[in-house]
Amino acid sequence: MSSAEVQAITVGRPDRAGRSRAGSPTALVVAVADEQPAAAALAAYQSVEAAMLPHFYLDRNGDLYQLVSTTRAGHGLGRAIWRGRSHNLDRVAVIISLEAPALTDLSEAQATVLADWLPRLLVQHDLLLADVSRLATDILGRNRVQPYLPPPPSVASADGLLLGRSVRSPEQELWVGLATVTWRQRGAQLRLNQAFSLHWGKFDLGAPLAANEPPPVALDGKTYNFQVFARDTIFNEGTQYAAVQSLANLLGPDIGAIPTGGVSRALIEASYRSALKASAARAPLEGKTEFRADWRFHFVALQANLGPALSGNYVTADRAFAVQVFAGDTLYTPMSRQSGCFFLSLTDPTSPQYAQLWAETYKVAGVPYNPTDPFHQRALELKLGTPLSGVLHETINGAPYDLQVFAYDTLYRGPDGVIRRMSELPRPAEVQTWQPRPAVAPAQPAQPVPQPAAPAPVSSISTAPEVVRAGPPRRDPNWPPMPDFNILTDRNGQRERILGKIEWVRKSGDDITITNDWAAQNLIEVSIPQLARFRNTNGGQIKFHRLAADQLRRLWQAWEDAGLLHLVLTFDGAWWPRTIRNNPTTLSNHAYGTAFDINAQWNAFYKPAALVGDRGSVRELVPIANALGFFWGGHWNYDGRGASDGMHFEWAVAR
Repeated sequence: MSSAEVQAITVGRPDRAGRSRAGSPTALVVAVADEQPAAAALAAYQSVEAAMLPHFYLDRNGDLYQLVSTTRAGHGLGRAIWRGRSHNLDRVAVIISLEAPALTDLSEAQATVLADWLPRLLVQHDLLLADVSRLATDILGRNRVQPYLPPPPSVASADGLLLGRSVRSPEQELWVGLATVTWRQRGAQLRLNQAFSLHWGKFDLGAPLAANEPPPVALDGKTYNFQVFARDTIFNEGTQYAAVQSLANLLGPDIGAIPTGGVSRALIEASYRSALKASAARAPLEGKTEFRADWRFHFVALQANLGPALSGNYVTADRAFAVQVFAGDTLYTPMSRQSGCFFLSLTDPTSPQYAQLWAETYKVAGVPYNPTDPFHQRALELKLGTPLSGVLHETINGAPYDLQVFAYDTLYRGPDGVIRRMSELPRPAEVQTWQPRPAVAPAQPAQPVPQPAAPAPVSSISTAPEVVRAGPPRRDPNWPPMPDFNILTDRNGQRERILGKIEWVRKSGDDITITNDWAAQNLIEVSIPQLARFRNTNGGQIKFHRLAADQLRRLWQAWEDAGLLHLVLTFDGAWWPRTIRNNPTTLSNHAYGTAFDINAQWNAFYKPAALVGDRGSVRELVPIANALGFFWGGHWNYDGRGASDGMHFEWAVAR
């Protein structure tokens, strides 16, 4: 439908209907749902005793009617909390009534008209999509203004694409049937003519954790429609329904710190709220449910890409463990060690807590834990994350199937008795050919998440160190300043390209076993005389990556020349084949032999680094380290309150 086709049908004399706005400017648009049939609703609005008089009415067929001029006030909204205060909304609002049982249940024709006409209405009144609202009742029973975005129309209507249903094979029809059941587990509905459903099917985002429903995220005058999945949260800005964007891409692959603001932080918080609301509809939630950047479980879940929480953060009934269930894994710690964080997936099955924690995990699906169930056993083998349902019995295309939905895939068993994965089935043609449209103005965080700067090739970098202008040491948590470079990461294969490819398997906990010849090709024994006094260095001999060995020698010599060695109280290790602490999918730079730790006792992981003048401070060592190409872990502000890794130094650029 083109813009020229959306024309309002005049009802009566809109220029005389309603009341004066009494000098108040038009400041927002409020949508309301009216279940009455169109003819009855239009007749009621024109009655002198009408309780509601909207400016516009949109029926199920997509016919738009205007009853009141937008220069005048309609009525029926009354008073509501808006911008923190109680206001008479009738004086400042344009009211749009929709023939629908609920604002989330519009017809395709209504959604198509709103996608075209609503942005033009806003431009006429100098308003933004963030000014489109609905009324909701708060816990005190008061009406409150809440952001609202209409449900998206089909991709064909919204973006001019032709996505007619293609002829499907039996395997493709089975995929559609299984996908429909998968979406249903958290109150969502699969619609293969809409962008979010197509994007999910094309890019394997894991199970939906909630429906795509209001309220949207409203920030800095913009509105973002979103839906949360086990592997990612996807979103679009405004009514650019086909311009699907990814929260994971917005954050980047290597999250050094949880963003403190902007679109990315707002979407993280909204994802938690949405997923937890859907979980609460299945089983009562225990514990604390807000998102907190300073909570270890939340930081670790974001680092390890476990998705949002599906349970509250609570203590088990026997008071033995603090637990929180996420889409990808369950995190826990003994109450005797409340600062810890352990993964259920990495817990020894013979340990006493293993069965107990799986029982806690199954609570989010509202079903009991059965360790001998073949679906559970297969999901463990495939590492499919948290169960979102029990074993279901469905008839799909006339055949009986048993299936169970997990965060990362749905398992099914047909008449042949073999358990298979839904992800191995072929997708319908409309899913296979889907590509998101580029956003007109891609959303960016208000406070950008620090991203690593790709170093120049080693051979092209000058060996002359740059001077880091830190000034004299001072007792300030922001001293010394960040250098002009960042760490090596896995972004675009950067770290592997420079340091070599490590092939590995997990050993136990965070530890790994390297299975190729990477260590023999890249590690060398480096003599650091300044470390000979520490018994754990074999007389000052440590293993380090050959590319960084010369800079390591020069660093320790420079610290000695500057009279700073007395600040190094302990040496806490260098090469250590392991994954990042609390992130079992990503190798630590310790595994690459490019990092070392000192003064760990006073600069613990996820704690503020010791300040200048305090015992154990390493801050005075940092400017020289930066000048010689080493990055300091104390510059990672994980929670916005100074939590960092102050013991840690790692090679980042050749100098």
